Amino acid sequence: MTSPGPAGPAPRIGIIGADAPRQILLAAGATPVRLFGAWSGDVSREAAELLGAADAVAARVLDDVLSGFHDDLVGLVVCNDSAANLRVYYVLRLLAERGRIPYPVQLLDTPRGGGPHRNLFVARQYERLAGFVSGCTGQVLDAETLAAAAAREKSLGKALGQVRDLRVKGALAGSGALRCYAAAAQLTPEQALAAIEAIQQAEAPGTVLRVFLTGSSHPDTTVYEALEQAGLVVTGEDHDAGDAAWIGQTVDAASPGEAFRALAELHAQRPPSASRSLTSERTEHLLTEVRRTGAAGVVALVRDLDDGPVWDLPAQREALAASGTWLAGVVHVPADGAAAAAADLIASVQLSGEIAS
Repeated sequence: MTSPGPAGPAPRIGIIGADAPRQILLAAGATPVRLFGAWSGDVSREAAELLGAADAVAARVLDDVLSGFHDDLVGLVVCNDSAANLRVYYVLRLLAERGRIPYPVQLLDTPRGGGPHRNLFVARQYERLAGFVSGCTGQVLDAETLAAAAAREKSLGKALGQVRDLRVKGALAGSGALRCYAAAAQLTPEQALAAIEAIQQAEAPGTVLRVFLTGSSHPDTTVYEALEQAGLVVTGEDHDAGDAAWIGQTVDAASPGEAFRALAELHAQRPPSASRSLTSERTEHLLTEVRRTGAAGVVALVRDLDDGPVWDLPAQREALAASGTWLAGVVHVPADGAAAAAADLIASVQLSGEIAS
């Protein structure tokens, strides 16, 4: 495969999960496109049978791939950042080998935690990732393309930093911030900057109760918008489609090997995830973020079969209570239960007496 001409669009590489360093994909000539799925929608019988009992959002991602919705991609990277995503990878690898999917599929396995041995393993995973993406695009990654990619990605990181500041100040709704993150994850950096600027022009939320969101990742703004209609606004979140997304982080390096090692060290410093971090780490991070965002309370929403966040809730609730902050939660949200879950969350907050009449 040859690389595109100067005026041609960069080939698109799909990403399932949140562990892929965007600088590597950009430097290898690709536009990284994260596949989020959705809160609602039918799941085909084929996708359900192939995947088995798994998170419904992951099943919808698989269904989109099987239906040909992403046939414009030149490759697909699946991150081993959850049990559901790993199951999706095994299904897609088998289907790709049988010619059912028109592009190659690569697993990216980058455990958290840091330390010399783990960082070395992660750096080697990044080297494999670079080779895979270059094989899909025809563009070799080197120090020059890494520097150009860093410049593009840094501008995106700066814009998202402004997004975080605006919603903490009350000048941007949580749903608007989530749309900014989605644009950054799915468009070229230049297109995303334009989209983020447009989203920031939206009307600021009115008098609201500020809440912080924890639990499962959100594939779209359905729940955020339902909360906002009830007078709640999400000032921050700890899931990887929002504030914990790995977007805008770059390294300066004289060689690809140096870049892979530096990115591995950055990866070790990322916010803790529910599926791969200790409850104590998640709780400490939550308390820090609640203070940063000035949230009055915490709203926890966990999808059915996404069990990682459930284990964190008792310790989080206890630690928050000790600091005078409440937690309202809904767990085991069914496959098409986003709207009902949002209503339950609103009722839970109201019944706890945290919203003034």
